[in-house]
Order: sequence, then structure tokens, then C-alpha cells
Amino acid sequence: MNVKPSLGFVGVGNVALTLARLCSAAGYRVVAVYSRTVEKRTALAADMGALAAESADAVIESADLTLLTVPDDAIETVARSIRVSNGAGKAVVHTSGAHDAALLSSLASQGVMTGSLHPAFPFAKTGSEAEALRGVVFAVEAEDSSLRDWLAELVTALDGVVLELAAANKAVYHSALVFASNYTVTLFAIAERLLMQTGADRELVAQVLLPLLSGTIENLRRQGIPMALTGPLVRGDHRTVSAHLTALEGLDEQIAHLYRELAQASLPLLAARQINTNAWQEFLQEHGA
Repeated sequence: MNVKPSLGFVGVGNVALTLARLCSAAGYRVVAVYSRTVEKRTALAADMGALAAESADAVIESADLTLLTVPDDAIETVARSIRVSNGAGKAVVHTSGAHDAALLSSLASQGVMTGSLHPAFPFAKTGSEAEALRGVVFAVEAEDSSLRDWLAELVTALDGVVLELAAANKAVYHSALVFASNYTVTLFAIAERLLMQTGADRELVAQVLLPLLSGTIENLRRQGIPMALTGPLVRGDHRTVSAHLTALEGLDEQIAHLYRELAQASLPLLAARQINTNAWQEFLQEHGA
């Protein structure tokens, strides 16, 4: 039976709070925690029965596997600030989805195994995602086989699914998640704004849009792409799309432009359903897409 590595966390935000609690519940020992904010590191360390370390260096010295859970733009700076007396058998991974382990090269040069571990999950509310995180995919990047094994075993212990990624694919991987998650929120906000233009209040708008979005997600789950796509493009309703564009151009040309671009991006889905897209292509060209 493999011995679980002891864990450390550098940075105490939403990701650290959730992963630390999940890992502890899965039988991992969280032995050290560091944050520049004393209150944060003290509170998490107390929850975990861990050392509230005075530096990131002390966390790496104490733990077998340290998760660097700081904002993306701080990863390389924090890594460069760390000095390790003996990196043999130690590992540090960051939790950025967009960046590869090269940001930790200063630690690799000290003999530390480096990699990245990214849960494909939207962390929105501090520490509340512990149960929801079970079953999600974790992108794992590590050249060292020992570290890959550690990370794969950790993901399995969290009831997660491993997606092994090459370093060169990290940015494409993360951009896909931004399209699916972050920009869904942006599109929802646009839809909310448009509905409120009609006189509906925000509460009523939510009653309109949330079931619609939930139904779309369920269609994706059950039918997948391209069958989950519904609406005027699928039905061939040119007059409807024309009315949409006329109304949107009167309100906000930028939103009208986005509508045209999304329609254009949807045409391959129509083609996959054996729907002739020639008429739509001509229509969108006439309307500036």
C-alpha cells in the first residue's frame, strides 16, 4: 500500500481551503500552511492540526508535496523567493490551469519535483465547494513519474478524474474552460441586461433565465453536441434572427456584433445535424458577420 505524501499549502484562498479540507477527509495529513495574512494561515492550520508556518520555505521543508495555491501572476515570484536546503524527495505543484510547471523552474533547479494540478471547477464562494468538487476532472502535469503517481493517487482519493496534460496544452485547455464557464456568466449578464430593458426586475429575470440555462445543461448532458442546440438557427427562422439583430442594433451595436459572431460560430453545429448552412451563411454576410 502506497504511503500518502504529507501536504503543505502556500496561499490560503478558495482553492486551498477546499482542497485542504477534501484532502484531509481523504486521509492526507496537511502538515504546514503559509499565507502572508496571519489570520488566514492560523485559521486553516488550526482546522488541519498543522503548522502555521512563518514562510513558504518552511512549508516545503515540512511537507512532501506542497500546493502553491496563489494567484497565477504571483506563482513565479513566490517560487523564486523559496530556498530549499534539500530538494530530494520534495515536490511543489501550482494550481493554475493556464500555465505549466515552467513557472517553478527555480525550484526544479534546487532538486524539487515540479508540476501542476488544476481542478476544472468554478471556485466562487470560500470553502463551500468541498462536496461539489467530488467527481470533477483534475488536469495533471508532471514530468517526474513519482510526482505523477502522487497526483493521480490524490485525485483518485478525492473521487476525481485525471486528465494528463502536456505543458504545451495548458493554455488551450484553460481557454476552453473560460469559454464554458466564465463566458457563460458574461452571456447570462447580457441576457439579464436585455430582459431588464423590457421592464422586468432582476428577480423575475432570474426566474426566466436560470431554468432555461439549467435545461440547456441537461440537454448537453443527455444529448450532447450538436443535438443540444435549439433556437431559430436550427429552425431556419430568418425573420426571427433579423428581428433580433434590428432590436439589438437599436440598443447596443457591440451586443449585436456578438450575436452575429455567435451565430456564425454555431453554423458548424447545424452542418453536423445535416442542416444546409448556405442560406444562413449568406444571411449573416448580408448582416455584417
